[in-house]
Amino acid sequence: MINVTGAESAVQTLFNPRSVAVIGASSKPGTLSWWPLRLLVQYGFAGGVHPVNPSRSEIEGVPCVASLADIGEPVDLAVIALNAKNTVQAVRDCAAAGVKVAVLPSQGFGETGEDGRALEREMLAAARESGLRIVGPNTDGVGNLATGALATIQPIFGEGVEPGRVAVVTQSGATAASLIRRLKEEGIGTRLYASAGNEIDLGLADYLSVALQDPEVSMVVSFVEAIRRPDDFVRVAELAADLGKPIVLIKVGRTEQAARRAAAHTGALAGADEIYQAVFDSLGIIRVDELSEVVAVAKFYLSRGLPQDDGVAIMSVSGGQAGALADRAARSGVTVPDLGPAATAELEELLTFGTPDNPCDLTGEVARNSGLATAVYSVLDADPAVSTVVYARKELTGEAGRRASEKLAEAAAPKERTPLAIYSMDGELNDEEKAAFAQADIPVFTSAAELFTAVRALAAYRRGAGRTRTAKTGQAGAPRELPGTAGPLDETTTKALLAEYGIPVPEEALATSADDAVAHAERIGYPAVLKVTDARVPHKTEIGGVEVGLSDAAAVRAAYEGIDARARAHLGDAPEGVLVQQQIVDGVEMIAGIVVDPQFGPFVLLGSGGVLTELLSDAVLRPAPVEPAEVHDMIRELRGSKLLTGFRGSAPADVDALADTVSALSRLGADHADRIAELDLNPVLVRPAGHGAIAVDALIVLGEAEESR
Repeated sequence: MINVTGAESAVQTLFNPRSVAVIGASSKPGTLSWWPLRLLVQYGFAGGVHPVNPSRSEIEGVPCVASLADIGEPVDLAVIALNAKNTVQAVRDCAAAGVKVAVLPSQGFGETGEDGRALEREMLAAARESGLRIVGPNTDGVGNLATGALATIQPIFGEGVEPGRVAVVTQSGATAASLIRRLKEEGIGTRLYASAGNEIDLGLADYLSVALQDPEVSMVVSFVEAIRRPDDFVRVAELAADLGKPIVLIKVGRTEQAARRAAAHTGALAGADEIYQAVFDSLGIIRVDELSEVVAVAKFYLSRGLPQDDGVAIMSVSGGQAGALADRAARSGVTVPDLGPAATAELEELLTFGTPDNPCDLTGEVARNSGLATAVYSVLDADPAVSTVVYARKELTGEAGRRASEKLAEAAAPKERTPLAIYSMDGELNDEEKAAFAQADIPVFTSAAELFTAVRALAAYRRGAGRTRTAKTGQAGAPRELPGTAGPLDETTTKALLAEYGIPVPEEALATSADDAVAHAERIGYPAVLKVTDARVPHKTEIGGVEVGLSDAAAVRAAYEGIDARARAHLGDAPEGVLVQQQIVDGVEMIAGIVVDPQFGPFVLLGSGGVLTELLSDAVLRPAPVEPAEVHDMIRELRGSKLLTGFRGSAPADVDALADTVSALSRLGADHADRIAELDLNPVLVRPAGHGAIAVDALIVLGEAEESR
């Protein structure tokens, strides 16, 4: 067991206890205090089981004891099925008795306010004196379905859940129950279960670490409201990538309303959603929006593994449905590629009435020729552009559909063949076809949206699997020491800092008079740009402090005088000066910047510039620093990326130079994350290929130095 969070030993005990005590065990079916003992008995836990209830002699056929002291053997795990007030004393009793881990299902703690948090601190102090570890409170508990060690109040397990290859780790017990039921309905078992609760001690990352390292677990699914220990979470996600085990999760908080609800539910603050998404993307974590999508990803992955890419070939018994599926694939971010010449030629031979395209209409011929779907699949399987084949089937006359499905399932069963997924146009399959596809381990979907979501998510996961996060260092040697005062950095220091990291800026000079401005413009060349420069004016355009397109000395003189007058009116005295700058007239506008999150640290932002920045919210975040290759990935994600590739006859832009500039900026941000409050390069002008990218304007705002906080 790799020690990632430091709590792996305790969580291993939690999932594999030798003995379990249920404090407050009840004989009343359906109550919170009845479930833990009931489930231990139902699942045949082979270790010691000790209900603690001084009022009963036995429950569920298991002898009761009056107290922990009466058990007579060491207790690894205790479930405290009492109200909040009595739970505090029971934790003290567990600590005194040498119990290793306690599960606290009760509510009424930190999620209710300060009084509840005081109770949590009291329990945690008592636990730490003896080394007792705590799950919860406000948790549904934990379970190992393979051994029957279910220390949980989760009623879904009372319905019978088979152990499988999935671990469910969640911050919402109610949601977990629905997820486990959905998995069960698809024939997917749950091996390990953990409900994190308020996480006053053991937390989400601890359960994830142990679940991922279980050799019988192939993937982990999760429902996340807030990540309380970001460093541990990142390390565990990196472990998952190393092990090749996907984490598929729903993270709430995309909207302000959902974020507030998450905070109210768990007593934790939810971070900005864009930051979370950037973290997930960088770590290869698969994020989806609905429980059905979690199950869809699990169903595809557990049956067919990872598709090579997102190229999907569609073959359908209905021409109309073939077109509809291609539309749905495009909306889901999945590619429907053109087929190569070899595949096209073979399909022309096979299809008497259909066309040899992707999507492929099998026409009514499939009802007469039960081997047609198999033959077409074999052609698509051999095409290098195709990573998944989708067969849209429906009930056909007589036995035709059944025979076609049986032959297709047999052909596509070997794992080395291109993954086949079934879209059932009718909804549920008939028993014969269902059995044929199940035996071949081929997933069946009744929702095209869920199918394509799974393909897109797993293809993206595969592409990112080899990506390792850049070490959190920037340039060699100690970075420049920044001024100790908070606020906007002056222009000279800003440009010097950018130059240290190799970030190009236009040629410029500082003028303190109209004559200076004209002289600088004559030397630098026209057209020119004039900008007020003063640390008290972080956003120059807001006071009319920028003039562009100045084509001669008269225009420069008039612009200087106007900027100087407006700055004096705004500041009450003279500005530091006015910058005379070379105007770049042949670039695509982009924006780049640094965002420092208090939980996850520095992130680099890249977005489409100009009006697209706010109009489309077209920006991508990544944890800083990043290498140029990852910046190229960021560029491809932008909706405005076509502007860089020669849109409508314009020259292709120098995207390599842009990638180098953003990478350099990310190193700057990583080196100075402790001081930077805000950093914008806006705009960055990306010139035609071979001519570079230039940060036309820069704003760096410093936060307080550590020693002054």
